[in-house]
This record gives sequence, structure tokens and C-alpha cells, in this order.
Amino acid sequence: MRVKDEDKVTRIYRAAMKVINLEGFQGCSMTKIATEADLSPATIYLYFENKEDMIQKLFIHLKARMGHSYFTPGTELSPSKGTFRTIWLNHYQYIVENADEYDFLENFSNCPLIDHVEKENKPDYCPAFEALFEESKVAKLVQPMNNDIIYSLLFAPISQMVKKSKHLGTPLSTNELIQIFEASWKAVSYSI
Repeated sequence: MRVKDEDKVTRIYRAAMKVINLEGFQGCSMTKIATEADLSPATIYLYFENKEDMIQKLFIHLKARMGHSYFTPGTELSPSKGTFRTIWLNHYQYIVENADEYDFLENFSNCPLIDHVEKENKPDYCPAFEALFEESKVAKLVQPMNNDIIYSLLFAPISQMVKKSKHLGTPLSTNELIQIFEASWKAVSYSI
């Protein structure tokens, strides 16, 4: 059996992100991705069954990468506002520093394949994050809501504001970041 070259997988993933972010899921083909990665289409099929398989694996890879960027592995995540603030700021840093990856994640989150991938893989993205939500609910730090609702209330506002600031060409100020976090925190916490 042939050993897979991780450098080629990385090249395929980068090329797929670029092609998909420019042309959308329907506009991309394995040939376009192979050309962008400077590989033959046959090489891509050594690593992935088909386009759908590659796109799903790329999404899972990036979602886990984003989730793990929120904190250093091995860090104890004690339920506190400070822990959530750190994670929130790390999310902000991730979307600012990894715009192409985040754009791909956003695009994929709005396509029909998301339902299948979310059902099959969601807990694998970042189990420590899910555990923090549960511990925070038990500690009555955050409201007893579905974790997806908590995640949306915490992170959707900053994601939207980063998109807007990128579009306008003006970075968010420290004061704006504080305001966004405090509003998001108020939406999920028991504290007023």
C-alpha cells in the first residue's frame, strides 16, 4: 500500500479552498483543484474518493483546526467568564488570521452537505469545547440552552462584525471588541 504524502493533502486542501471560495461548490471540479494544486487529477483520487469526500474531509479538518485554535491543548478549561472571553478572542484572531479557511467554513455551513457532516462528526470537532459548555451549564454560568445556540450567540456577532469591518476596510477597535463580547456574554450567561 502506498504511503500518503501529507504535503500533497495540504496542497489539495489549499487549492480546494481557493477554487471553492472563488467559484463556489458547483463551479469547482477535481480538475480545477488539481491544476491549482499543481497535481494530476488522478493524484487527488489517491487521497479522496470523489469531490464530495474531499470537501467533507476538508470541512472536518478546518472545523477541528478552528476549534483547537481556541485554546492550547492540555489547558484546563474552567467554567468562567474569563475562559469564555479568551476563547472568544481566540475565535476572533482565527477568523482575522485565517480568512480563506473561515470563508470556506462559512460557505460549507450554508450548503446541503452540512447536515450529513454535522450529524456524523460534530462532537469530534472540539470535545473539550462541548465539555466546557456542559460544565458551565451545571455551574449555572451559562443558561441551559442547546450548545449550538450558545455557540451561535457567542460567535455569530463577532463573525458578522469581522465580515463588515473587512468589507469596509476598517478594523474593529478594542472598544468595539469589548462591546461585542459583553453583548454576546449577556445573551448566554445568567449574570446581568
